[in-house]
Amino acid sequence: MKKRDHDKPRSLAAVLKEVFKGRGWDLAYSRNRIVALWPEIVDATVARHAGAEKLTGTTLHVAVDSSVWMNELAAIKNVLLEKINAHLEPGATPITDIRFHQRSMKSKKETQPATRPGSGLTEKDARMIRLMLEPVREDDLKNVLRKILEKDSLLKQRRTE
Repeated sequence: MKKRDHDKPRSLAAVLKEVFKGRGWDLAYSRNRIVALWPEIVDATVARHAGAEKLTGTTLHVAVDSSVWMNELAAIKNVLLEKINAHLEPGATPITDIRFHQRSMKSKKETQPATRPGSGLTEKDARMIRLMLEPVREDDLKNVLRKILEKDSLLKQRRTE
């Protein structure tokens, strides 16, 4: 007897992608993950001096550690916008502006907890999970998805060790 496609095991990522798309969260997720992807979008030197903080509407807010870097990044703002928008899913509302704010990058990293205490998640995984769940409004669903995503991340960590 031939197995049907829905009988085949699927990865958690594939299931969640389908759920997010079905609920209309995929485009919001695509936009919100830009904050987490900032270090991959810009080169390592820029990432050391500037960090994406949040997205409000179509504006990305970026903390920069000096006025010199703020001026440099303002001069290449259009190039940055092109790179950022290239990372969005087709159909997602593009980012149209970047606002640079001068702040100490060191103090920001020190004041934000990397993960929930005892979770074992890396800072990057915890941040990605928070960003993925941002568009979810139902608390019960958000908690279930958080647990699933955390366990999935921990399993991936163990497999690579």
